[in-house]
Amino acid sequence: MVKSIRFWVAIALLAALAFCLIMKYCIHTTKQSTPVPSQTISPSVPASAAETVSTVSDDTVHEKEVTEISEEKENSHIQVSEPDASVPFITEQKVNEITEKMQKAARYSSDLIGWIYIADSDIDYPIVQGTDDQYYLQHAPDGSYNYAGSIFLSYRCAADFSDALNILYGHNMQSSMFGYIRNLRQREEFDKHRYGWLFTKEELYRIDFYALSVVSAYDALYDIPADNSQWQETLKANSIYFTEPELNSEDSVLALSTCTYDYENARIVFTGKLIWTQKINP
Repeated sequence: MVKSIRFWVAIALLAALAFCLIMKYCIHTTKQSTPVPSQTISPSVPASAAETVSTVSDDTVHEKEVTEISEEKENSHIQVSEPDASVPFITEQKVNEITEKMQKAARYSSDLIGWIYIADSDIDYPIVQGTDDQYYLQHAPDGSYNYAGSIFLSYRCAADFSDALNILYGHNMQSSMFGYIRNLRQREEFDKHRYGWLFTKEELYRIDFYALSVVSAYDALYDIPADNSQWQETLKANSIYFTEPELNSEDSVLALSTCTYDYENARIVFTGKLIWTQKINP
């Protein structure tokens, strides 16, 4: 009797197990055959499409950034070059700018004869010429008192810089006038400032600098007019840096002179050859 009961219990369990397996199979089949709504990010865009839109959007933003960077690089090539005194070049824009400043300065200074400009330095000033070499040591171009004075051409020189030797004077100020010349004692600075620009009322000259020298204020170098060959020998003998220039009897030389403290009454002189460049438009 007990064996009979166990037998039927086993049959019932097997039947129940078989039923569970059948039901599981049916549910699985039903799930595979029944469509399932797509997951969406917006009510009308399927998930896969939304992912594509997102990717395209990111790529578009990236492409825009790349384009903007490329445009910036291109624009950097067409912008006016930064001032550079190590190359014999000045932009037309700079020429026009200085010419305009010179014309304005001439309105309040009857002694104005030109303008001196050296890129990447503090030297960017009107040039005047008085009846002696004292007045503009403490006067501005308009004649008003000014402790820093003005940049002026020696009264012994021709106002159009046509003499063989021309000397410009300026104080050795901390951050103005000819104070920047003391920085040229560093070889790197000297090499970076090999060219300057002299504007007269009618002409533009390039200054090809070739010497930085320390001389005495009482040296024959300041005796204008002076013997050109002797003048060059004095510069060379007292030079900090000297590059042999190619000079002939028709060339003009411009010297920028200011005080220095190497010894009593010492002067530092930055000298260059004048190269005619172009006419100045009035």
